[in-house]
Amino acid sequence: MKKKFTLRQKLALVMLATVDFMSFCSMSIMAPFYPKEAEVKGMSTSTAGFVFGFYALVVVLSSPVFGKIMPRMGVKLSFILGILLSGTCNVVFGMLNMVNDLTTFTVLSFVIRGLEALGAGAYSTAGYVIIVNVFPDHAGTVRGLLETFVGMGMSAGPAIGGLLFAVGGFGLPFYVVGFITIVIAPMNIYLIPSFEKYTIERKGGSFTKLLQLPSVLVTCLILVVVAATWGFLDPTLEPHLRQFNLGPGEVGCVFLLLSGMYGIFCPGWGWLSDKLNTYWWIMSVGLICNFVSLMFLGPSPAMNFLDSALWLNIVCLSTLGISVAMAQMPTYRGLLDGAMQGGFVESLSTHSIIAGLWSSIYSLGEVVGPIAGGTLMEHYGFPVTSTVFAVMNLLTAILVTLFYMNRGRTDVCQVPSDNKSIIILEEKYTSEKEIVKEFSSDLISPLSSNGKCDKL
Repeated sequence: MKKKFTLRQKLALVMLATVDFMSFCSMSIMAPFYPKEAEVKGMSTSTAGFVFGFYALVVVLSSPVFGKIMPRMGVKLSFILGILLSGTCNVVFGMLNMVNDLTTFTVLSFVIRGLEALGAGAYSTAGYVIIVNVFPDHAGTVRGLLETFVGMGMSAGPAIGGLLFAVGGFGLPFYVVGFITIVIAPMNIYLIPSFEKYTIERKGGSFTKLLQLPSVLVTCLILVVVAATWGFLDPTLEPHLRQFNLGPGEVGCVFLLLSGMYGIFCPGWGWLSDKLNTYWWIMSVGLICNFVSLMFLGPSPAMNFLDSALWLNIVCLSTLGISVAMAQMPTYRGLLDGAMQGGFVESLSTHSIIAGLWSSIYSLGEVVGPIAGGTLMEHYGFPVTSTVFAVMNLLTAILVTLFYMNRGRTDVCQVPSDNKSIIILEEKYTSEKEIVKEFSSDLISPLSSNGKCDKL
């Protein structure tokens, strides 16, 4: 039976939830008004899509690095410094309305968003490590609960951004959210526990070895597609909704609906995937539901009997929020289970690598989504764009279903010789009062002598 949350865990959960809410709120506040403001300065829709995608690209490149250096740098320090950097960049981004030159505006948009993304890569990677160490018996449930606050942040962000933009112009949304984020950061010094001292410094494997596991590769594919499906709406949904003559506040409410449904259903899908031994079908069904929602959202040229209507967009975005949560929630557990089955050791280093990989792959989808979405939108329109992403979800669902239905054995991959799988037998204190763990590898299942992946 799983234990109830301790006071320390409750405090950590409150801070993690607050940080997730504010960070994703700050990331999404620009969606209702930035494309239009950038267009006024002469920026094209595709370039605006690159601005959204560049944020995710930096997270892609930085997350694996943070995953590797975090055991040395410290999880708590990475978490706090990342929040501070992200909040500061938000405040600075709010000053871009003072720049009238298109080239300068474009360059600063990329630079400031890139620095903000460095902070996001640090605290998001650290956040996943904190979850699995502070909540070892409730990791899936806690991830689902925190995804609710992620969804709340993404949903409240556009609504708050649209409202503050209407009240105070371009800068006010960034100033408000940025200053609040900066204030939150030092609070984590006292409310997030330090746990690095309970883990020895030992390598947990590598990204290349992890990516040799077929189940990990399939899970990464799901994550990329889901993130791209979510991300392509950032630069395209607001232009698509212009046909209904909605103001920035009303567009923000539409984003609120999408992210709100995502946030509401994340805990349920997280709880379900945590309870089930076989959870791959949750991801497959979620991908198929994404396909259906996107086909009607356009609506697709293949459905020429339908006309675009506001009520249809609202229904489709609501169901899309639910299905994206369904497809995404089991992915972190999928990566972690694949790594453990592949011979990786249960340690801070391994969890750092998994968290870094998850953040990196998800952000890769956030790169592909806005860039591809903005480009397709500019040349072919929203109906074709949504159809392309719908088909991508359907093909991924078919591949995932075939893979898991034909998978009868466990994938195991040899971890480097200096980092072979280990069994923890006992813990003892050194004279420096740090815990050192004694290991034995006698109980490890035999692996291939050629260092390649075998099947058990």
